[in-house]
Amino acid sequence: MSADSGSGGLTWFDCNARIGPWSTPRDEQITDKAGLLAAYDEVGIHRGLVHHALAWDWHAPIGNDRLLAEIEAEDRLSPCLVALPPATREIGPIDEFAARVRGLEGAVRVFPGKQDWRLTDWGSGALFAALNDQRVPVFVDFAETNWDEIHWLVSAHQQMPVIVIGTYYRVARHVYPLMERYDNFHLEANTFAPFRGIEDFVELFGAERLLFGTGLPDLEPGGPIAQITYAEIADEDKALMASGNLRRLLTREGE
Repeated sequence: MSADSGSGGLTWFDCNARIGPWSTPRDEQITDKAGLLAAYDEVGIHRGLVHHALAWDWHAPIGNDRLLAEIEAEDRLSPCLVALPPATREIGPIDEFAARVRGLEGAVRVFPGKQDWRLTDWGSGALFAALNDQRVPVFVDFAETNWDEIHWLVSAHQQMPVIVIGTYYRVARHVYPLMERYDNFHLEANTFAPFRGIEDFVELFGAERLLFGTGLPDLEPGGPIAQITYAEIADEDKALMASGNLRRLLTREGE
């Protein structure tokens, strides 16, 4: 299936993918841009928001630069730069970093667990204050943090969209209170998997804060596509989840 044809009649914009080599890939895993685009073409995904494995697994600034160089001529891929707290001066002046990401119509990914820092006011408040000022979308994997830290992140930076990825089927009792209180709290649909969870979520909160993500190259893209395609919700809600919500966050469409 070509990327132009879509899957399920929808346009798909993946919010969660990675390119580049890392220390422990399996033989079957994609490690380059060409492999990711081939996987997208196979299932009809049009675009992807990607971070670089070097920024996640080794050195954030070098990995970010490598990402921008590798996707510069590829209009199907948008940049997701890995951010660090500014105290160690690794990513340069934080206001300039945040403005750079916004100018690229990109997003930020954080790995506080793997890269040994925390989502706290004293440790990383300056980072998120700068990203909040620019309204840069921030993606955080739940395995890297906890619900109390996520609550601080969304409550203290309410102009900054926060997208939590890598959840599981028993998260509704944590997710729903945050959804009720904070309009900037979003969720990747991929691993949010209570029984009829998408239908319940849309009924309670609307479709504007669920995003399609694959988790490539660690996960397969077919399940996330099916999850949205076959949900018993309106077609316009499926279209928002498949691509509209992410596009709006990156471009500030409608502001």
